[in-house]
Order: sequence, then structure tokens, then C-alpha cells
Amino acid sequence: MLHSHTVICTAGHIDHGKSSLMLNLTGYNPDVLREEQEREMTIELGFVFYGDDVTFIDVPGHEKFLKTMLAGVSSVDGAILVIAADDGIMPQTREHFEILQLLGIKQGIIALTKVDLAEDDWRELVIEEIKELTKNSFLEEAPILPLSNRTKEGMTEFKEALDNLILSTTSRNDRGLFRMWLDRAFTIKGSGTIVAGTVLSGELKTGERVEILPAGINARVKRIQVHKQDVNFASIGERAALNLPGISKDDVNRGDLLATPDHYRPTYMLNARLNLLSSASKQLETRTRIRLHLGSSEHIGRAIMLEKQPIQPGESGLVQFRLEDQAMADIGDRYVVRSFSEGRVLGGGVLLGVHPRKMKYAEKDEMERLRRLESAEPYEIVHQYISGIGEKTTDAATMSRELALPKEEVVDIISALSRDRKIKVLNPKPKWQVIDAVLYTSLLENICVFLDDFHQKQSHISGMRRSDLKAKLMPKAPLNLLEILLNNLIEEKKVIVDAEIVRKSDHRVTFSDDQEQLKQRIVDIYIERMFNTPDTDELSKEIGCKPSEVDLIITGLCELGEIRKLHGPDGKPFYFHRMAIEKAEELLRKFFREHSEMRFFEFRELIDSSRKYTTPILMYFDDKGLTYRDGEVRRIKSS
Repeated sequence: MLHSHTVICTAGHIDHGKSSLMLNLTGYNPDVLREEQEREMTIELGFVFYGDDVTFIDVPGHEKFLKTMLAGVSSVDGAILVIAADDGIMPQTREHFEILQLLGIKQGIIALTKVDLAEDDWRELVIEEIKELTKNSFLEEAPILPLSNRTKEGMTEFKEALDNLILSTTSRNDRGLFRMWLDRAFTIKGSGTIVAGTVLSGELKTGERVEILPAGINARVKRIQVHKQDVNFASIGERAALNLPGISKDDVNRGDLLATPDHYRPTYMLNARLNLLSSASKQLETRTRIRLHLGSSEHIGRAIMLEKQPIQPGESGLVQFRLEDQAMADIGDRYVVRSFSEGRVLGGGVLLGVHPRKMKYAEKDEMERLRRLESAEPYEIVHQYISGIGEKTTDAATMSRELALPKEEVVDIISALSRDRKIKVLNPKPKWQVIDAVLYTSLLENICVFLDDFHQKQSHISGMRRSDLKAKLMPKAPLNLLEILLNNLIEEKKVIVDAEIVRKSDHRVTFSDDQEQLKQRIVDIYIERMFNTPDTDELSKEIGCKPSEVDLIITGLCELGEIRKLHGPDGKPFYFHRMAIEKAEELLRKFFREHSEMRFFEFRELIDSSRKYTTPILMYFDDKGLTYRDGEVRRIKSS
């Protein structure tokens, strides 16, 4: 699939003819600074146009300007590797070529310049050297095209190869949301601030609003130019210049990201796959200070080895970058790492996580999840995000914001993942709350196992409270997740929920043989004492056992409903046998059949008890809705 606009960069050593080649191809000198033209050395990025839909980015070849070179090649479709026939392969040739590979560039051609200054035998030696350099790379089958910028020798053949490269350039992966790294920012009198870059994804129309990140400044786009022509919109792959009225040039910098508002968030940490170059002088150890080049930005930070082991030259590993300033990034972005002090290119790779939790190293499950993310396909990105969020669950709006994907696409992926049984949809549209399917099944099993263990250890209790179950099993989960899980288990007839108590459907309150004997003694005492019962401390002394043993039996009897637990005005518990409460209610109803009101002392005399025990019983009847207070008397509620 072809796209309408192509961006191609030059790469190669200083003074090998990159800018001259651009001048020959387009008629424009990419070196626009007076200093560049006087010294005949590219310092800044140069931009020239080829035809109606191709932009060339000419990059500096001097090692001092490697940072500028990296900003230029971060978002291109193809590359022209320029090598002078009289010099051959030089240090910056190798370094630029390594950078092109690290950034994942897939198409390119090789320009062998200054052939008029090299003998045929020497030229053939250089060609063999180039073939050796590009072996097993994206340029292995690329044509090596001899030419002279001075005599124009070979230019016809080079243009044919260039046109073939442009036609073969494949479409970029479009996330749908507008996103553009800024590599230039300047002011024009009467227009204000102009920013420029390559559109990485999406489309932007005049009049629409954008967000300048990481600063978080919103701006309106007044004008858009592509190929120096005013247009109504800019789309993926195009080099665009945007007029942002009301924005100061001081508000924007090379390396900033221009994007659809409210989707991208700055981050200080990134998870990534890092490929260390075989040319690296030593292994990369954890906490090594580095320079991270991402898009057109540079960040200082440290690389943490998530696999614990140092990365050896020529090998790769999973790392976490901890940065000293905020970066803007997306999963799947390519990056380059340089050494902090010397500025040498060490390696690069692809980002796997843009808002990760801080880790000294990755556990096995996290390692596997990061490895799956290396495909960087939206389907897998969403799947792994849901897997990584765990019991906290997530929803379509959150994923759209966190992953910088259109909400409509996230919803489509949720539907596909649900069909594939990889996720469980907890709450369908419009929210689309989801959880990983494996985790959901595991939580169902864990509830059953946990309740089994609870019942085995505390068989005298009918079940446990919902809040305790959530706190023990899923403390970070939203409240509705436990309800959904319990409803699922209720449907499967595995659990019973009675108000706040949850129990396995096959559980019954039971006591051991020794406990049964103790239970019967306690029941007999409470039946005998009826309305003048002992508290648990008094009971334990009377029957000669530990208070904890009495508490356990009393709890079990309350669960069975044989003992009723009431409370006094100060919250102190009082225990009565159910027969006592039933008898008290019978006496109360009989009294009210003959009277319209009851005073406290009248009820106390009915049950032949003291104020201490009469109060909690009357409070119980009030709470039950049988009676109510009316000044100094109680009345029965009409049924």
C-alpha cells in the first residue's frame, strides 16, 4: 500500500557530497545558513522538495552535529547512504548507517559520489567495502550507484533508482490520532510562530486545536503548508509547516511533540528492547548514564537492566530508562542511545511501555508481557495493557488516553479480544470496562479456594464479610468487580450471598465433638437464665474454660440463630437464647392487646428482669420496627 508523501534522508560522512546531491536533484541548496554555505559544511537540518510529494532531509555529516542528524532521521521513510569514492567508508559513514538500522528504516539506496576523483580499481575496492558493510542489513540488496555531483555522471541512473525507491516505500502504521515531532521552530513577521516536522500519524486540518507537549500548551492551527503550498490539511507521512498564532517561539522547542489534545502524557520512565551495537566498546551495565534520542528530542537518563544481566556488545535486552526530564513517547517508537560522556552511539531499539511502574528488574510474567509487546500492533498493545493493569481493570476511554489510540479503534479491539476470549467485558457500552480473561477466571477460582480455606478453619461461622473478602483477595480492584464475580458464582450455584455474608453453597456451620459438649452447656445456661444472662467473661468462669473458646461457640450459635446478639445504649453486647426473645415478643404483643402504651417498668416486670437486660431487648424491638418511643412511653406499630 502506497502513501501520498515520502520523506527521505541523507546519511554519511562530512564532505561526501550529500548537500551537493540534493542541489543536483532539486535545484535547491539545503544549506540555508550563511555559515553553512561559506564553510561548505552542513550544520543544521536542510529541507528540499523533489516533485510534488517527496521531501529530502539533508543531515550534518560531522560528528559534532550527530544530535542534529538524529533529529532529522527519526521519522523518515527511506534513506540515501552517501559515500565518496575517493575516501571510502569513514567513521561517520558507519555511525550513520548504524543509526539508520537502529531506527528501523527498511528502504534505501547507496550513492557512490565523487567517482570522477577515484581510479577504477580504487572504486571497485570501495564498492566491495560497501557490500561488506551492508551485508545482512536493509541495504544488502540496495543498488550502489556511482555518480559525480560535479560532472553529472551517473545522475540519470541515480534518479531512476531514486524513483523506484519512492514507489516502493510502504505505508506507515497510522494510529489515527495526529502526532508530529517538531524539528524546526521559527517566527515570520506578521504571521507569528511557525513549527515544522513530519506527520507521524493522523490528519490535521486548519482551524483545529493541537497540544504542544510536554508543556501541555494548547494552540489553534491557522495555516498549514506542505511543499511550501497552503493546504487545508496535513496527513501521515507529509512534511508540514504549521502557523500557531498566539504562541511564542519560546513556548516550542525542537524535540517537542505536537498532538491531538488530551491523549498523550509526559513520562519520566520508559520500558524498551535495547540492541547494543557489536561495535560498542564494553557491556552495558545497569544504572549506566545515557543520552536517549527519541524523535527529535534528546534526554539524559539511566538504563536499568530488567533482565538483571548486563547487555553484551552485539546482544539485546529489556531495559527501563529513567529520565531526568519528561519525554513524549508511544509504544512502538524507535530510539537511539548514546554514551553520556563521549556521545558515541551505543545502540537503540523499540519502546514497549511509556508509563511503566518503577522496577529494579522484571518478573517472569512481566518479561513475557514485554516480549509480546514487541510486535507493536494495536491489537497486542491493547491486550498487553489490559493484562498489565491486573485487578484494577480498565475501560475504553482510559486506554484511548493511555495508549494514544482513537476510542473507536479501542472499542473495536475490545470486541475482537472478547471474541477471542482473551478478555472479559465487565461493563459494556458506553464504558467498556474490561479485565484480562485469565485473571478473571483465576479470581473466580481464588474466591472459592479462599472460602473453602476459611470454612475449614472457622467452621463455626457461616461465612465472611464481602469487605474482608475484597481486602484479602483484590484490594486494588474497583468495588463492582467483586459484585460481578459473586454474581457469576451465584449463577453457577457455587456461593450464597446473604446481605454482607458470603459462603460456599455447600457450607454448614459445624462444631467438633469437644465443642458440641461445650455448646450444649452454654445453650442450657442461656435457656435457664432467659432474661438475666451472663456475658462471655462471666460464662467462661462459670463453666471453667478459656474466654476465647466461649467466644468461638457463642459466635457459631449466633450464626445458627440459636443465640441472639443484642446491644445496649453504649454498644455493649448482650446475648439471649432465641427462645427468650420469642417469649419476650409474645409477652409484649399480649400486653398491647389490652393497652395502647407501655412504660419501661411495665415491660421490665413482664419479663421479670433488671434495667440492664430490659433496655437492650426493648431497643431490639424498636430497631425491628415492632415498637417505637413516644416520649416516656412505647407504642406498638400498627401492622
